[in-house]
Amino acid sequence: MPTLLGVAKALVGSARLSDVESSALSDVTTSRDSDLIDDVRAAINEGRDPLGDAYCAINSPAQRRDRGQTFTPDHVVAGMLAWVKRQRKTIARLVDPGAGSGRYTLAGLRAFPDAKAIAVEMDPLVAFILRANLAAAGFTKRAKVVVADFRSLTLPQIDGVTLWIGNPPYVRHHGIGAEWKDWYSKTLKRFGHEGSQLAGLHLHFFLKTLELSSKGDLGCYVTAAEWLDVKYGQALRQLLTNGLGGRDVFVVDPTVQVFGDAMVSAAITCFAPGSARSSLHFAEVSTEAQLRKLSSGNAIEIAAAKVEPKWSFLVKGGRAEKPAGFMELGEMFRVSRGQVTGLNRVWVEGADTPKLPSRFLIPAITDSTDITKTSKHVINDAQSLRRLICLPRDLSSLASLEKASVERFLDWARRLGAHETYTAKHRNPWWSVSTKEPAPVVMTYMGRRPPVFAMNKAGAQLINVAHGLYPLQQFSERQLQKLVAWLNENVTQEDGRVYAGGLTKFEPSEAMRILVPVELAS
Repeated sequence: MPTLLGVAKALVGSARLSDVESSALSDVTTSRDSDLIDDVRAAINEGRDPLGDAYCAINSPAQRRDRGQTFTPDHVVAGMLAWVKRQRKTIARLVDPGAGSGRYTLAGLRAFPDAKAIAVEMDPLVAFILRANLAAAGFTKRAKVVVADFRSLTLPQIDGVTLWIGNPPYVRHHGIGAEWKDWYSKTLKRFGHEGSQLAGLHLHFFLKTLELSSKGDLGCYVTAAEWLDVKYGQALRQLLTNGLGGRDVFVVDPTVQVFGDAMVSAAITCFAPGSARSSLHFAEVSTEAQLRKLSSGNAIEIAAAKVEPKWSFLVKGGRAEKPAGFMELGEMFRVSRGQVTGLNRVWVEGADTPKLPSRFLIPAITDSTDITKTSKHVINDAQSLRRLICLPRDLSSLASLEKASVERFLDWARRLGAHETYTAKHRNPWWSVSTKEPAPVVMTYMGRRPPVFAMNKAGAQLINVAHGLYPLQQFSERQLQKLVAWLNENVTQEDGRVYAGGLTKFEPSEAMRILVPVELAS
């Protein structure tokens, strides 16, 4: 990192920095390696990002993921700018929220020579790398770097079109403070919409864009695609059909990697705030060549999009009719994810777990292998399973010896931070992991293979490593055996959500859409 920042410091020169940048760089020495500096400057002017690449090499994907930092490949930036150019508007200002090293900012300034840019980046070191890229490219006078949270940004109105373009950071709701969740809910209500506080940071950025934008502006963001179907994505789906002016949604096939080191399906969402449209276009992108072009796809009436809760269907032109003789699994079962403990290393008994009374140790499915390695897809033996720790809500009535052992366990749990997890803070009391009626059928939901289904004859509890299938009608054991056998033989990865790298995930809603023969229900 010192070499990287030293080169960046040489490129930036005497430019004025924000206070947080100056503080972060106080111990950094300016590089005097003129050959290295010249090579980096030349690479930047060729359209490459050597400083950003070096930052990614130094900071692992796991480290950057916690900060929501995924740096966008050139072909994605090129495709999004190609879409913008086809709109045939003169861009006066470009705003890049979560700008990172400035890949969209620099490409946009090159594409629109008369435009000025505002690049917003919260991380002071990454913002400084962005400044170095702008300086090396000769864009310092055309761009303003704002080191702040995009949601706190204020902007003056201008005469002309503002382009909102970029890759908003992906941070799940667990990493978003209560004050920003409150801001999200209140701002949505101001625009006449309701929203879930489970929304990720990228949805906050769409909402802030609507708040700052003017009629006639254009926008194009690349994000994870999950908002198309999940409940918290309903707010964005509402915005795109009412206010944000959705135009095109491109869903990128997982085989075309958009986020170089993150296995996430991508959606590129293009919009024109304040515009009134009768239709929204959806397209699948299955090659890099298609990604560089981003041609509009199927037109779906806005009225139809408003009432469709799963927009992934719209990408394929709308819901397909169920084939004759089949029904959805959700017509036979409610599918529910397993219990979220908040910290499995504490709430699943292990070698270091302080001794507890056996009545608080409940047999549970705690690993997907408990399902995948069963004999004949049946979990028979509860003794072979690990134990879920389920303490009573009221500890005052415990016998003295039991209470002493529970208190020792809770002291140990606190030392590991079990009381400070998001789940524990929303559980009353924090130590009481609740149990459910055991699911008679369980299924894995994530892996590089189709899901595995098994009968839970052991009556084991289930944590969030798998889903439970709860019958909506009476089934005999023989019927359940036939159903489980059919599901294991016929369900494919394509029935779920396939991520880059071949990882497949089945949310409960996707599992309930699996088509099964009607005869299995009778």
